Amino acid sequence: MRAAMQQEQYLLSTKHLSRRWNIAPRTLERWRAEGQGPQFIRIGRHIRYRETDILDFEAEQMEASKRRNGLTSQRCIA
Repeated sequence: MRAAMQQEQYLLSTKHLSRRWNIAPRTLERWRAEGQGPQFIRIGRHIRYRETDILDFEAEQMEASKRRNGLTSQRCIA
């Protein structure tokens, strides 16, 4: 088994992710239909989000928010 596969992956349902982000489950459904939002997997008729994909998406959104608000980190050379 590959090392990456050995790490336990946590899967969240649409309901649980919507609670985590305090948004409506329909928002996540719309994002999936529009090809937006975090990556998801379909297991039968069930939609699940891997924790690693959620964390990646949150980090991307944080960076995009910083860029929109002009908040950039710069190294001070003294």
